[in-house]
Amino acid sequence: MTAAITDAPPPAAGRLGLLSQVGYGVGQVAGQVFRDVPSLLLLFFMTTVLGIEPALAGVAIFVPKLVWGVGCDLLVGVLSDRWKHRFHRRWWLLAGVIGSPMAFLLLFHVPADLSQTGRVAYVAGAFSLYMAVFASFSVPYLAIAGELSDDPHQRTVLMAWRLVFTAAGVLIGGAVAPGVVQYLGGGQPGYEGMARVLAVICPLSLLIAFFGAGRAARQAGRAPAVATGSRMTFSAAIAKLAAPRFSVLLASNLLQLIGSGMAYASMLYFLTYNMGQGAAALQLIGGLIVAVCAGIIVAQPIWVAVAKRVGKKPVYVLSAIGYGVTYIAWSQNAQSGIPVAYLFCVVAALFNSGWALLSFSMMSDIAGEDRANAGLYSAAWVAVDKIGFALGGTLLVGLVLSGFGFDVARSMAGLPQEPRALTGVMLAFGVLPGLFNLIAAALYGRYGRH
Repeated sequence: MTAAITDAPPPAAGRLGLLSQVGYGVGQVAGQVFRDVPSLLLLFFMTTVLGIEPALAGVAIFVPKLVWGVGCDLLVGVLSDRWKHRFHRRWWLLAGVIGSPMAFLLLFHVPADLSQTGRVAYVAGAFSLYMAVFASFSVPYLAIAGELSDDPHQRTVLMAWRLVFTAAGVLIGGAVAPGVVQYLGGGQPGYEGMARVLAVICPLSLLIAFFGAGRAARQAGRAPAVATGSRMTFSAAIAKLAAPRFSVLLASNLLQLIGSGMAYASMLYFLTYNMGQGAAALQLIGGLIVAVCAGIIVAQPIWVAVAKRVGKKPVYVLSAIGYGVTYIAWSQNAQSGIPVAYLFCVVAALFNSGWALLSFSMMSDIAGEDRANAGLYSAAWVAVDKIGFALGGTLLVGLVLSGFGFDVARSMAGLPQEPRALTGVMLAFGVLPGLFNLIAAALYGRYGRH
């Protein structure tokens, strides 16, 4: 696998070797954990532990993501472009090293004596800080990739390593984190213990990436960027983001992320109620996430080779279609048993890794060809990632579950849900995510260009 991803010839000037690729890629562990843990666990935590209605909990998560997440993404992107002549973008990663422990500890340590309104306000405030910390390192981290190579295929290779460490982040956020919650007995203490574990892992990941990005920049022969020209006006920035090559890719990615966010946030509900796993769902989801990670890692050299042979766009469209169809089929087979769930999970992971790899690779091509504004493109990309996951994974899921009568009191008591509520979970988990991905494939297949 390593040979396939790293392109065996020894590194030359402007070419990244194995240690440089791995060093940069490790930072995605923190990025993925920051992205996935709230998407997978926060809504479930608020409804089943804090006793907050799904729609209200979804709003409490969505608003900070929309306001603080997107606002901070754009601010950090502009500042990292404007200040890059003073210091390399990798120095922004140290803000994550410092801020990530505090962000996790505050988010899940909800004071027990608060009213329900107070709990909602606390989570919204803590999540606002969380999103500001996330922006401080995620936007510069993504922008770095487009600056390390002029070769589009090399960028695909670099993104493949990023996806490998995405799998590690998914494993930690989707398997280790729920496992810690269950091991510590669940409830508020379980989630607090999980936060303490993640408060150690994330800063360590970013610290390794800080040094890895420096090594990669030296090996690629990139001198520190110098300031050129005047500052971009707001209208000029909008014009760049609205250019068809970028905007169509961004819109397609937004639709996919809305669907993925819905599926991810609904998974624990689907396993617990539709598949009838009850309290064992936390254990089952850990095994499924391990299968997802295996699928992502195995698929990377395959997608790199196929994209090099047939082009990035066809692989992106095919992967989006496959991912959408897989989730629709899975949602209709809740009673088929755990082995079938593992099969659907692996197939979905294979297709997910394809569209994720190629979308990031095509974005990094655009940013790499316009390095003076790489932070702007990365900020828009990360902002859309957060909007998509927030819109799908919290707001829409919360509205669908509440609309179909999901009973919070029954969930806190460990009781099954009514058939109508199960229909809502099925729609949120599989049918709607699948449709969003099929629409994204049609949009990019018709209007996208690379």
